[in-house]
Amino acid sequence: MADANSSDKNELIEPDQIDYGSTTEEEIPTKSLEEMYTIIGVGKAQYIYWIFLSVICLFDTAEMVVISTIIPLLRCEWGLNIVWETLINTNVYFFSALGGALFAKLPDIYGRKKMLLISLAFLFIATSSSALAQNKLQFFLVRCIVGLCMGIIFPTCIAFSTEITKSSHREVGPMSIVFFATMGSFLTAVLAYLLLNFIGWRWFILVMVSPVLVCFLVLMCYLPESPRYLVVSGRNKEALEAFHQMAQLNNTSLPEQINIVVHSVQDLGSIADIMKPDFRRETILLSIMYFGNLLIIFGTLVFVPLALYSGFCGGQGDPPLHKCVKIQQDSLLLLSIITFAAALSGFLGYAAAMTLGRNVSFKIFSTCSFVVTLFLFKCFSKLVTVGLFFSIKLLQNAHNTVSLIVVPELYPTAFRNTALGFINSWGKLGGVVGAGAVYALYYYRPILVVIMFSGSALLVMVSSWLWNLETQKVIMRDVREE
Repeated sequence: MADANSSDKNELIEPDQIDYGSTTEEEIPTKSLEEMYTIIGVGKAQYIYWIFLSVICLFDTAEMVVISTIIPLLRCEWGLNIVWETLINTNVYFFSALGGALFAKLPDIYGRKKMLLISLAFLFIATSSSALAQNKLQFFLVRCIVGLCMGIIFPTCIAFSTEITKSSHREVGPMSIVFFATMGSFLTAVLAYLLLNFIGWRWFILVMVSPVLVCFLVLMCYLPESPRYLVVSGRNKEALEAFHQMAQLNNTSLPEQINIVVHSVQDLGSIADIMKPDFRRETILLSIMYFGNLLIIFGTLVFVPLALYSGFCGGQGDPPLHKCVKIQQDSLLLLSIITFAAALSGFLGYAAAMTLGRNVSFKIFSTCSFVVTLFLFKCFSKLVTVGLFFSIKLLQNAHNTVSLIVVPELYPTAFRNTALGFINSWGKLGGVVGAGAVYALYYYRPILVVIMFSGSALLVMVSSWLWNLETQKVIMRDVREE
């Protein structure tokens, strides 16, 4: 895999090179998956899928901002020390990584829709229960369940979103999800500014989890399973029914009977496949990039509110005191401004990936982000510091957007969700390290937090420059090529 042209999977296949001629068997047309999606086209069906899968993922990032925003209130109410604050801030990341590593293969085995419904149900119950928690231990335990559910939901939504259209439109789903997910952090910060000091943290959590219930009902009642997954898993009759539902929504017609073919049927959800020689190098590099990206992204989610609440001057001066503090409205306003960068990053990452290519985008975003982190070592005014954090979040999230586009393009349907879960679990481990280290280091020596961010940005930059595969024009695969 070191040579981008050494494997069949790296051959760039233009859509107009595909032979779309149909053969007949007992007068029943035979179509490939690409042909089926070409006939259906892109329309209302895909837009409904993309919107609701994106709204589901909005909660993924919003959840991180909720905890980092309300932690000063929990500190005052329950007398949290640094250890308990670290545990509460990181347990969602840790159990999300655990959920991704252990359970993300289940959607490859039992289906995207079924596992999403189960995970969403537990997520809504657990998050609502955390709003009713009477002490820190109850809060901690239910947040562990929240993390396990999130470890399944996010990679499944990414895989699902790429499998409902033809290869030439596969980037739209991940881009939409990334936009909503990053917009989630911005909306949470805005709602915190508008509501938190007036309705309290319990009602604030309930407000933020309410979209999950709506998405659960819509997914259960209206949206079919991924047709691409159904075909690969050998459930052609159900796949044809799902195709007909999508065609009806898109105002197109399909014959009643169609033979839908894939090259072969393989074991689904095999984690061993993602570490075989033709995927190993890319899996390792993507895991490293995810680890470094989410360390910075989630680390800053925790760090920025702390820095705004207690003051930050380039890691210089004495460490802040760990004490009960009142959340000031101006700090919540500045937090909203910084998190707005995450909302912009989805568009930036998508535009760069489509115009410059995935390979070049990786290198540009990672290099610029590393350079910006170096400025955190100096003491600037609050306005300049806010600008630096804004730039870091913009660049790091844009890089992460590109990686979320690349992963579904690289791995076939047979184990796409497994690969997404595995790589995402490394990212969530980075979130554990980033969020946990912020608490351990900021109240000891703030400059160590800056060193950690710069080191992670350097790690992402090196991995990005080692990446040499361009996936932009590769047709999506459904099974591993033997």
